[in-house]
Amino acid sequence: MSKTTTNPSQKEDALKAKSEAVKTAYSNILADIKSALPQYPTEYLRTFVEVDYSSLGLRSQHGFFNALIHIQLEEVEGQLTIIFSRNLALKQQVSNHLDGLLSRIVYKHTAEANTEIFIEDMVSCEPFKVDDFRNANNLVLKGFKDGKKVTV
Repeated sequence: MSKTTTNPSQKEDALKAKSEAVKTAYSNILADIKSALPQYPTEYLRTFVEVDYSSLGLRSQHGFFNALIHIQLEEVEGQLTIIFSRNLALKQQVSNHLDGLLSRIVYKHTAEANTEIFIEDMVSCEPFKVDDFRNANNLVLKGFKDGKKVTV
């Protein structure tokens, strides 16, 4: 019986490829969400704050904050991860289709069937925190150069 072993260089290359796949998925998710936001009924639901945290040296690389969904690209133990959360409290304000649309976008771009490299294990769904949106908004209002607030 033969053993298959990977040398450290192969493992590092595989981790880099996986992180690139996560980064690509994150980019595609953001593009699709931004395209979907005009369908929502109020200006509040169509407004988002986007923050590039990379200059701050934080674990979080980038964040996208909206009243309905938060998505962040974070580095955890040298590996990029997509963390997202949905605001279930606003479910009554939108139709069933629009309620699940943003989550479906996340899963569409991270599903095993849609990626060359398995990245489903690099997606984490966490509880929604209203303060995350407020904090990102305040950061932009205070003039943080790597952030922006947009209404579509």
